[in-house]
Amino acid sequence: MKSKRSRRALCAAFLSAVLLAASSCGYKSASRQRLDNGIRTVAVIPFENRTTTFQVEQILTRAVVNALVAKTKYQLVDDPAQADAVLTATVVSLRASPVLFGRSSLGSTFLVTMNAQVEFKSRKTGDVLFRNNRYVFREQYQINADVETFFTEQNPAIDRIAGDFAGAVVTNILEGF
Repeated sequence: MKSKRSRRALCAAFLSAVLLAASSCGYKSASRQRLDNGIRTVAVIPFENRTTTFQVEQILTRAVVNALVAKTKYQLVDDPAQADAVLTATVVSLRASPVLFGRSSLGSTFLVTMNAQVEFKSRKTGDVLFRNNRYVFREQYQINADVETFFTEQNPAIDRIAGDFAGAVVTNILEGF
Protein backbone atom coordinates (compact mmCIF):
# COMPACT_ATOMS: atom_id res chain seq x y z
CA MET A 1 0.00 0.00 0.00
CA LYS A 2 2.84 2.34 0.93
CA SER A 3 4.64 1.58 -2.32
CA LYS A 4 1.51 2.53 -4.35
CA ARG A 5 1.34 5.88 -2.54
CA SER A 6 5.02 6.55 -3.09
CA ARG A 7 4.68 5.59 -6.75
CA ARG A 8 1.71 7.96 -7.12
CA ALA A 9 3.60 10.73 -5.34
CA LEU A 10 6.66 10.10 -7.50
CA CYS A 11 4.50 10.01 -10.64
CA ALA A 12 2.71 13.23 -9.62
CA ALA A 13 6.04 14.94 -8.92
CA PHE A 14 7.40 13.80 -12.27
CA LEU A 15 4.27 14.97 -14.10
CA SER A 16 4.45 18.33 -12.33
CA ALA A 17 8.09 18.71 -13.32
CA VAL A 18 7.29 17.91 -16.97
CA LEU A 19 4.39 20.38 -17.04
CA LEU A 20 6.52 23.07 -15.41
CA ALA A 21 9.32 22.51 -17.91
CA ALA A 22 6.90 22.58 -20.86
CA SER A 23 5.27 25.79 -19.70
CA SER A 24 8.59 27.58 -19.40
CA CYS A 25 10.18 26.41 -22.63
CA GLY A 26 11.11 29.93 -23.73
CA TYR A 27 8.62 30.28 -26.55
CA LYS A 28 6.65 33.48 -26.79
CA SER A 29 3.86 34.74 -28.96
CA ALA A 30 5.00 35.64 -32.47
CA SER A 31 2.89 38.79 -32.35
CA ARG A 32 4.91 40.27 -29.49
CA GLN A 33 7.58 42.76 -30.41
CA ARG A 34 11.00 41.21 -30.07
CA LEU A 35 12.89 44.48 -30.33
CA ASP A 36 12.38 46.19 -27.00
CA ASN A 37 14.98 48.80 -26.24
CA GLY A 38 12.65 51.04 -24.27
CA ILE A 39 11.18 52.46 -27.45
CA ARG A 40 7.66 53.71 -27.08
CA THR A 41 7.54 56.64 -29.54
CA VAL A 42 8.78 56.73 -33.13
CA ALA A 43 9.20 59.60 -35.58
CA VAL A 44 9.05 58.73 -39.26
CA ILE A 45 10.96 61.30 -41.27
CA PRO A 46 9.49 61.81 -44.77
CA PHE A 47 11.53 59.61 -47.06
CA GLU A 48 14.08 61.06 -49.47
CA ASN A 49 13.45 60.54 -53.19
CA ARG A 50 16.52 60.19 -55.41
CA THR A 51 14.42 59.07 -58.38
CA THR A 52 12.57 60.98 -61.05
CA THR A 53 9.26 59.36 -60.09
CA PHE A 54 6.88 61.98 -58.76
CA GLN A 55 5.85 61.55 -55.10
CA VAL A 56 7.06 57.95 -54.74
CA GLU A 57 8.63 58.92 -51.40
CA GLN A 58 5.25 60.14 -50.15
CA ILE A 59 3.54 56.90 -51.13
CA LEU A 60 6.22 54.83 -49.36
CA THR A 61 6.28 57.04 -46.24
CA ARG A 62 2.51 56.81 -45.93
CA ALA A 63 2.59 53.01 -46.36
CA VAL A 64 5.26 52.57 -43.66
CA VAL A 65 3.39 54.87 -41.24
CA ASN A 66 0.18 52.89 -41.82
CA ALA A 67 2.02 49.59 -41.24
CA LEU A 68 3.60 50.89 -38.02
CA VAL A 69 0.17 51.96 -36.74
CA ALA A 70 -1.42 48.64 -37.71
CA LYS A 71 1.30 46.24 -36.57
CA THR A 72 3.02 47.86 -33.59
CA LYS A 73 2.28 49.49 -30.28
CA TYR A 74 4.60 52.39 -31.04
CA GLN A 75 3.14 55.85 -30.71
CA LEU A 76 4.03 57.91 -33.77
CA VAL A 77 5.13 61.51 -33.23
CA ASP A 78 5.91 64.26 -35.72
CA ASP A 79 8.87 65.78 -33.88
CA PRO A 80 12.03 63.62 -33.89
CA ALA A 81 13.17 65.42 -30.70
CA GLN A 82 10.16 63.91 -28.89
CA ALA A 83 10.73 60.37 -30.19
CA ASP A 84 12.60 57.46 -28.69
CA ALA A 85 13.58 56.29 -32.19
CA VAL A 86 13.69 57.79 -35.67
CA LEU A 87 13.00 55.97 -38.94
CA THR A 88 14.58 57.37 -42.11
CA ALA A 89 14.63 55.99 -45.64
CA THR A 90 15.81 56.87 -49.11
CA VAL A 91 14.29 55.67 -52.38
CA VAL A 92 17.47 55.12 -54.36
CA SER A 93 16.05 54.01 -57.69
CA LEU A 94 12.82 53.12 -59.42
CA ARG A 95 12.99 51.59 -62.89
CA ALA A 96 10.44 50.20 -65.32
CA SER A 97 11.74 47.60 -67.78
CA PRO A 98 9.67 45.98 -70.53
CA VAL A 99 9.21 42.23 -70.13
CA LEU A 100 6.50 41.58 -72.75
CA PHE A 101 5.84 43.31 -76.02
CA GLY A 102 2.50 43.88 -77.74
CA ARG A 103 1.66 43.93 -81.45
CA SER A 104 3.92 46.90 -82.00
CA SER A 105 7.43 47.32 -80.73
CA LEU A 106 6.09 49.04 -77.60
CA GLY A 107 6.25 47.19 -74.30
CA SER A 108 2.92 45.99 -72.95
CA THR A 109 4.08 44.56 -69.61
CA PHE A 110 6.75 46.18 -67.50
CA LEU A 111 8.66 45.18 -64.40
CA VAL A 112 8.97 47.97 -61.83
CA THR A 113 12.04 47.59 -59.62
CA MET A 114 12.54 49.77 -56.56
CA ASN A 115 15.71 50.00 -54.45
CA ALA A 116 15.64 51.68 -51.04
CA GLN A 117 17.70 52.24 -47.90
CA VAL A 118 16.20 52.22 -44.39
CA GLU A 119 17.59 53.11 -40.98
CA PHE A 120 15.90 52.83 -37.57
CA LYS A 121 17.94 54.62 -34.93
CA SER A 122 17.63 55.24 -31.20
CA ARG A 123 17.49 58.98 -30.69
CA LYS A 124 18.76 58.80 -27.12
CA THR A 125 21.81 56.59 -27.64
CA GLY A 126 22.42 57.10 -31.35
CA ASP A 127 22.60 53.32 -31.79
CA VAL A 128 21.41 51.95 -35.11
CA LEU A 129 18.74 49.41 -34.18
CA PHE A 130 18.06 48.33 -37.76
CA ARG A 131 19.57 49.18 -41.12
CA ASN A 132 19.14 47.75 -44.60
CA ASN A 133 20.77 49.56 -47.49
CA ARG A 134 19.64 47.03 -50.10
CA TYR A 135 15.87 46.68 -50.11
CA VAL A 136 14.77 45.53 -53.57
CA PHE A 137 11.12 45.15 -54.53
CA ARG A 138 9.64 44.24 -57.92
CA GLU A 139 6.13 44.39 -59.35
CA GLN A 140 4.74 43.86 -62.87
CA TYR A 141 2.29 46.24 -64.47
CA GLN A 142 0.65 46.50 -67.87
CA ILE A 143 0.14 49.41 -70.21
CA ASN A 144 -2.77 49.71 -72.59
CA ALA A 145 -1.08 51.07 -75.73
CA ASP A 146 -4.36 52.16 -77.37
CA VAL A 147 -4.17 55.97 -77.29
CA GLU A 148 -7.96 56.41 -77.06
CA THR A 149 -8.26 54.23 -73.95
CA PHE A 150 -4.73 54.65 -72.63
CA PHE A 151 -4.20 54.02 -68.97
CA THR A 152 -1.19 52.93 -67.00
CA GLU A 153 -0.94 50.51 -64.14
CA GLN A 154 2.31 52.02 -62.85
CA ASN A 155 0.71 53.83 -59.91
CA PRO A 156 -1.14 50.72 -58.68
CA ALA A 157 2.12 48.79 -59.10
CA ILE A 158 3.93 51.35 -56.94
CA ASP A 159 1.12 51.11 -54.37
CA ARG A 160 1.55 47.31 -54.27
CA ILE A 161 5.33 47.70 -53.91
CA ALA A 162 4.76 50.25 -51.13
CA GLY A 163 2.56 47.80 -49.21
CA ASP A 164 5.11 44.98 -49.52
CA PHE A 165 7.97 47.32 -48.65
CA ALA A 166 6.16 48.70 -45.58
CA GLY A 167 5.30 45.23 -44.31
CA ALA A 168 8.90 44.08 -44.72
CA VAL A 169 10.34 47.18 -43.02
CA VAL A 170 8.02 46.92 -39.99
CA THR A 171 8.57 43.16 -39.65
CA ASN A 172 12.33 43.60 -39.85
CA ILE A 173 12.24 46.35 -37.23
CA LEU A 174 10.11 44.25 -34.89
CA GLU A 175 12.25 41.16 -35.36
CA GLY A 176 15.46 43.17 -34.99
CA PHE A 177 17.01 41.98 -38.27
